This record gives sequence, C-alpha cells and structure tokens, in this order.
Amino acid sequence: MKNVYKLFVAGICAMTLVSCGDSFLTRDPYGSTITQGQYEKLSNQLEGSMRGIYSMMYAVTDHDEFGKRSIDMYTDIMSGDMALTNYTYGWFYTDEQLQGRTGRTGYIWYYYYGMLHNVNAVLYAAQGGSTASADNVIKRIAANGLPNTVSKSSDELMYYTIVSGDTLASYTEVDAKIANCYAQALTMRGYIYSNLLMLYCEPAITDLSKELAFPLYNEYNMDEAQGLATMSEVYAQVESDLTNAIDYFSAFSEVERSSKLAVDKSVACAILSYAYLNKANPHGHGDAYTQAYTNARDYALLAIASSTAQILPRRDLLETGFNNVSNVSWMWGQDVTVETAGGLASFFGQVDIHSYSYAWAGDTKAIDENLYKLIISVDSTQVIKDKDTIMVASGHPFDARQYWFNDGSANNIYKLCPDGKFFSASNPISTKSDDIDREWLSDNVFLRIESMYLIAAEASYRLGNDGDAISYLTSITDQRVVTGMDAEYEAYKSTLNHSTLLAEIEYNWRVELWGEGYGLQTFRRLADEVLGENERKRGGNHCAKAGTTIKPGTEYTFQMPSAEGSYNPKVNTTTLP
Repeated sequence: MKNVYKLFVAGICAMTLVSCGDSFLTRDPYGSTITQGQYEKLSNQLEGSMRGIYSMMYAVTDHDEFGKRSIDMYTDIMSGDMALTNYTYGWFYTDEQLQGRTGRTGYIWYYYYGMLHNVNAVLYAAQGGSTASADNVIKRIAANGLPNTVSKSSDELMYYTIVSGDTLASYTEVDAKIANCYAQALTMRGYIYSNLLMLYCEPAITDLSKELAFPLYNEYNMDEAQGLATMSEVYAQVESDLTNAIDYFSAFSEVERSSKLAVDKSVACAILSYAYLNKANPHGHGDAYTQAYTNARDYALLAIASSTAQILPRRDLLETGFNNVSNVSWMWGQDVTVETAGGLASFFGQVDIHSYSYAWAGDTKAIDENLYKLIISVDSTQVIKDKDTIMVASGHPFDARQYWFNDGSANNIYKLCPDGKFFSASNPISTKSDDIDREWLSDNVFLRIESMYLIAAEASYRLGNDGDAISYLTSITDQRVVTGMDAEYEAYKSTLNHSTLLAEIEYNWRVELWGEGYGLQTFRRLADEVLGENERKRGGNHCAKAGTTIKPGTEYTFQMPSAEGSYNPKVNTTTLP
C-alpha cells in the first residue's frame, strides 16, 4: 500500500499543520492552525509547481538546446537513423560527427538534474517537509479504509494509506488534487531517472548491484552532495516511484487531467514499461530475466488499457504532420502556443522544410539512406543470426511510411527529409519563401501509443510468445499498408516467425518512431542481435562519417560531465563512468 503525507513544508506555506481531521483542519489547540482557504492555496501552489516543471521540457537555451525534443534529436542522430545531410549553420554537427557523448553531456546532465531538483521540492512539500520521517508518522488506518481523525503534537504527522475502494467519497476534492500532483511528481522523477539510466549507463549489465551509475537524489537529501549510486539502487527508485504513482492515479481517477502536457496513469505505466525493457538483459536467464520482460509487457498493456489514445489509422497516416497534440495516437505532448513557441529553436524550427527553419534554409535532416532502402527495396536485406542460421528479412515496399520521407523527385535538395511525417499544419506542401510557416506553432510529441505495442511485441518475443509478439506488432503494421498492396502485405505477414521477428520489431522501432527519440536505445538494445556477425553502416547521405561502420559500444553511452567530479566531493573523477 502506498502513502501520501497530508502536510506541507512550512517554508512554502509559513504554517504548520498539527492535527488532521476529515478536511485536514486543526481541531485541537496545538500551535498554529491551517484554514481550508490556506490548504486550497497549497493545492494551487503544487499545481503551479508542476506546470513549471513541465515547462522545463521545452525551455530554450540555444538553437540546438530546447528541451526534450532537442535531446530526441541528439540521440536519433547519434544512432545514425537521423542524418544531417548538409550543414551551413553548424547546429547538431557535433552529433553527426559522433561526438555527442561528450559534447552534449553537460546540457543533458543539467537539464535532467535541474528538473529533478524541482520535482524533489514538490515531493518534499507534499510529504511534510523537514518534519516528516518514517519514525514520527502515524500509521493508523480505520478498519473501513477511510481516514482517521487523530490529534497529535506538532512533531507527529499523519498520513493516509490508499487502499482499494478509496475514491473522492473518502477524500475532499482538494485532497484528491494534492494526491494527483504528488503522483505527477513521482512520475516525473521516475521519468528523469529512467532517462539518465538509458543515457549514462551501459545496457545489458549482468549485475546491476555492482555497476555504478550517478548520484541519486530524493526529496530529503537534495541539498547534500551524493556519491554514485548503483544501477540497482536507481532502478529500485524508478520502480518505486512509478508504481506508487500508478496507485495514486488509480485511487484518484476522478481527478480530470488538465491537458496532455500533464502526466497521468497511462504515461506512468508507459515510462515504467520502457524502463523494464531497457533494464532487461537479452542474454540473461532465470527469474530476473523473465520478470523484467514480463513487467515490460504487462505495464505496456496497462498503459494501452489506461489510455484513450489509439494507433494512428491508415487513413490519417499522411495527414497529421505530427503537429497537433490532439493526434489520436499521442499519449503525452505539448500544445505549443504563441507564448511557448521556440521559433527556430524548436524541433520544427530544425527539421520541417515547410517552416522557416534551418532544414528549409540548408541544414537538412533526413532519414538514413540505408534505413530508407530497407523500406522501399524488394531485395534489401537485414540479417539476424539465430543460433547458426542466418535468416533474411526482405524490404517493405508495401509500407506506406515510405511516404513520410521526400523521395527527391521534385527537389533533390530535400531528398529523404521527413516532409510527410513532420510538417506545418498551415503549410503542408510548399517550400516557397512566401508560403512557409513563420509562426512555429506545431506541437511537440513526447509519447505515442505505438511505442507500447512495440514494447509488448519485443517483450513477448523475449518470453517465447511469438504469437502474441506478432499480434502486437501487426496491430501497428496493419495500419501502415500502401493502398492496393494488401496482398503483398498479407504475404509478408505469413513469413513472420521466430527467426525473422526480432528484425521486424527493430525495423518498426526505427521507422514508426523515427524522429521521436527512440533511435539510440533501439540501436543499443537490438542492433547486435539483429545484425549478428554483420555490420551496420551509416548511409551515404550523412554529411559526416558517411558509410562508417557503427556497432553498439561505450561510444554510444554518454559520459558523465567532468564538472561533477570537480564540484561534487563524493564523486571521484578517476572513477567516473
């Protein structure tokens, strides 16, 4: 059972709650009191704090530093799936040169740790601040699961345990809003740490308890320097935060989600499922191996069940431009307004050739040429080594996602740019200077439901449930068929089996979620197995290191900033990961 303290730090509200009643009002003469109006103000403060945390996800510090979507670009370019095909202005050239693991580490590190500090501050307030501790909290729960009315001295706090059946009937509307903010903050901390694990730690570690990760800060130690935690400790924090958040979202499901920018139960489940997928060791054995993939699959399915999002249907594939938060497949995203538009310092300001952007002006970003060939060519091959047999998966000419990318027939300058996937709603076609979008109001996607089906497919494959894996995978590909090529697609489906399935799952991670920040983790997690003894080369359309052989290794793991060793006395610079 999960717990939320119903007291808030004196430093925030300049008051101390000394006893709890049905409405959190003090009824006994122990020190100062808190009124219902003050309590409601606290609720508003927490909601405002959460909005501030979300705003950090799209805060601009430079034209290649604009929050989550810029990090998505770093990692997709690093994986090779996104190619910088030409450059004049120099943005993202470090990533194209495969120097991002050191060149980007400072921005990424302080982006996540800055957000973490604010998240911990919310959690600190929501748990009673400096006076909350495991030793002085009253843990009395009435037999019927409803809150008690207990009077205690000011150094003894009370919290309520959420149990099955607790709803708004048990709590006031303000109580529920506070619990919902608490759940949102827990979700964001789980999100931050899961991203740091994926970026700064090696995948497929056999013994997580012996592998050092990075400093682990919570709401009670955030003002003190911390040494390096183990990967096991960080994963435990991720799992605890997200499972707690899921329980709170479930218990207070009546609280309406303010917008798709605010995380909810489905997003918490999605983050946890992806964390389990990346935690799992594909070469492992035993219960731990099975449990990680089982959890990844189960939380992905719970995310699907908890969300109103649905797989983008075939009829809308080329119509959305992935530019509107109302897109039916988006689980989490930002509604960009005039006040929050980043202009050139935004994803569309860097990628969309139909907006006034660096891509339009010459710094083109495109799908890797070799990945594109894997879509359109009948005779293209991708190899997977299954025991001693090399199995071949052919191209995918029936795949309508090929039209997400410019074939260059009209204008070779923009060849393979994603003008069918990402384009301005106000100008989906023209690249003439008089027509291009100069408002940059295209929305930002953070999470789509399709990723959950891919997690379920990959985890099911690992668990030996090929039938389920094929079902989850084809739930997506059924909606990605070129009109008039259904027969070719059905023939392709009939060839799916254990030997080719992992290659097809990897292919769909790379194509379906191109430009959405999954490229690096897909590469690190799957490339070795899918390629077997063979090599993957960057396509010829990269402006740097074209044709370079790439293989997962330490060069695809971000290096901790040296400043962490210089300014954190508990981190030894000679042992930095």
